[in-house]
Amino acid sequence: MRDFFTVSFLLQLLTACGGTLAFAVLFKVRAKHLLFAGLCGALTYILYYTVAFFGGSLFSAAFISTAAAAVFSECCARLRRAPAPVFLVPGTIPIVPGSDLYYTMRYLLSGNFADFTQYLIRAVLVGLGIGGGIVTVSLIFGLIFNPRHQAKHV
Repeated sequence: MRDFFTVSFLLQLLTACGGTLAFAVLFKVRAKHLLFAGLCGALTYILYYTVAFFGGSLFSAAFISTAAAAVFSECCARLRRAPAPVFLVPGTIPIVPGSDLYYTMRYLLSGNFADFTQYLIRAVLVGLGIGGGIVTVSLIFGLIFNPRHQAKHV
């Protein structure tokens, strides 16, 4: 457990928060929502790192962390009276598989198909985990809070 909270992890967490805030500003998120967007990015990265640290797969780490970010975003959306993507889109930036996509293209263009396949699979697994987490939570919140699906009292 002592290897979990390292200086490297804290530096990565700080970088994840900074990147989330930078993308939130780039996406023109209002200043009053920036703190919550940054917290969403921190939550996402902490959960992704935790699941991966304790042996979870790339898909499960991405799915769990994104599902938690989606729940956080839906709650913030209701409390802050803003659309959920204001918090969710910047909040998922820390786990987007950018380096995996870069190496996928690099190895494809250089003809190294073994490494190309390895990085492609990694990128697809993380992408599916992100998409699956968002869709699952959105469907659940839609069923719970959509008045058309609630029982009518006579």
